[in-house]
Amino acid sequence: MATLTKAWSTGAGNVYLTYGGSGNGTIAVTSDANDLPTARSMTITVKTTLGSPQVVRTVTITQSACPYNFKTADGYYVQTADGYILNVQEES
Repeated sequence: MATLTKAWSTGAGNVYLTYGGSGNGTIAVTSDANDLPTARSMTITVKTTLGSPQVVRTVTITQSACPYNFKTADGYYVQTADGYILNVQEES
């Protein structure tokens, strides 16, 4: 199994592409959390290494905006011991 790490061009974190290395196998895509208040995307190109003609496909990976809106003055999220993250909502 091989994993390729690509940095997001906006915000922090990386995208991780993992392929088992067997024919038409699946490429698993995971990512660090999005720290931006807007969605972000990345386009990758996947191609075969054997055979003729070579098969090339372009895939766009999209990640939703960060759902957390409360950060400390240092830019960190407040996470509780049980894994929840503090979020703030205005009352109407």
